[in-house]
Amino acid sequence: MNLWIVTIGSSDIQLHSDATNKQQGRSQGEMSDEIWSYWYEDGIKNEHCYSVVFEPKRAFEDKDENYRIASRVLGNVYELSDEDTRTEIFDYLTFPLLSKFIKRLQSIDVPNKIALLLTDQSQIFSSEEQRQDIKSPYWDDTCKLEPILKRYFEKEFPNVELELMTLKLTPDEQPGLDDWNKVLELVQTELDAIKIEPDTVYVSHQAGTPAISSAVQFMSLARFRNNVQFLVSNEYTQQTRTIYRSTYLGAIQRQEAQALLEQHNYAGIRNILGLTADSLDEKAKSIKYLLDAAEQWNFAEFQKFKTIVQKRKLLEIKEFPWYQSGYESAYLAVVRLEQGSTVDALFHSFRAAEGSISKFLEKRYQSHIYRDPNHGPQVEISIRQELPNYFNSLSQPNKHKFERHQKIGLYGDPLYDLFKEARTEAKNHPDIKVVWEVAKSERNNLFHRLDGLQESELFGIWNTATEIDWKARLLACLNFIAKDELAEPFSSLEEASFMAQLHDRLREKIASF
Repeated sequence: MNLWIVTIGSSDIQLHSDATNKQQGRSQGEMSDEIWSYWYEDGIKNEHCYSVVFEPKRAFEDKDENYRIASRVLGNVYELSDEDTRTEIFDYLTFPLLSKFIKRLQSIDVPNKIALLLTDQSQIFSSEEQRQDIKSPYWDDTCKLEPILKRYFEKEFPNVELELMTLKLTPDEQPGLDDWNKVLELVQTELDAIKIEPDTVYVSHQAGTPAISSAVQFMSLARFRNNVQFLVSNEYTQQTRTIYRSTYLGAIQRQEAQALLEQHNYAGIRNILGLTADSLDEKAKSIKYLLDAAEQWNFAEFQKFKTIVQKRKLLEIKEFPWYQSGYESAYLAVVRLEQGSTVDALFHSFRAAEGSISKFLEKRYQSHIYRDPNHGPQVEISIRQELPNYFNSLSQPNKHKFERHQKIGLYGDPLYDLFKEARTEAKNHPDIKVVWEVAKSERNNLFHRLDGLQESELFGIWNTATEIDWKARLLACLNFIAKDELAEPFSSLEEASFMAQLHDRLREKIASF
């Protein structure tokens, strides 16, 4: 099933030129500008057109030039005339742009449904004073042309069971149909009302105001996407052709994808760019692989992120060191804050610090720490051989637990106490000590609240006042934990994160997609 969406402008229906009238054997008194006065009789003029004198005019004096009349007036005259007069009026009408489109459609694919986009500005030009102005945009409205257009399409598509849908743009406030944002909303509302899913959607958008034309292009692509083909006509070459959606849609898809990229919505980018198909070209695959990695990072699955990055060689990195997950988690906390999720920002920021401390200790004391599949890393009592003071630093309950089980879970106070023994300078380090002195208890309290978390509370948990200070403290903590492995400390979380690099790579790929 095929749909044709067509905009109708105020000059899309015209009256025959003098040359055409003469070819049809009409007398001087039957020329379009002469016979109009018989149709536009006083009853219609006075009762429905505010006594305004409308006369057919040519754009320039030439016998081949068609006559034009305000579209609302033409519609009124046709609607209020008897059937014989309607037939006479219709025989005088010509459809310069529509006839080209129809000829093209008849040669390729006749539509089953036609959606007419008409205008009605009666709400914003409602006073008699406004309507008595012959130049008022009210008279250029096309809503009254529907009966004429219906008759025309039935004549041109006689062998098709045609369904005509009328979509009306009806602004309720100034500046009306010249307001690009308002027109976009109106067009979106009307196109959303189309509940069918056609195989092909032909779109003729050249008629109407520039705002209407642009809105129809944009919203038809947004609504029907890959099914859209544009019908365009060149007034000088008289050629009418079909433009496939790829150029238009590609530009819009890139804009949408770039907007989603700024929001770190990687799954949304995949859908917008149509990267869910089984068969993709190399350019599409390169973006898909980047998105595969990015989505895992977004789920905080940093090991899966690492596997995809290394397997697909997405970045020029030689290794994924033990401390990298900490920087990724911290950068994820920053992203979550940008997205407005302060609770997630707190979770990932704390996880970055605590997880990095755990990985540092597991690496340094691997002969005394093992991973229990159900309970995570466990410190064995044998650690006392290397750090005899560790046992004494534990609280009394943790000492009993350690002696009883000959091991203790590497989280909470046992984790921090072991780190302070392994890195004694940590006890007085202004950034890292905040993790156990302030952040731990505050985090536990807030995680048991059902209410949301304000940004100021997030920063306060880390004993900071601003986002800049919070990020700096996070970075300082991670740099301190990993300092023995770093040639130089990182200057920002963005510099430290592989995901930040991959994000930039995505931006480049999408821009050229």
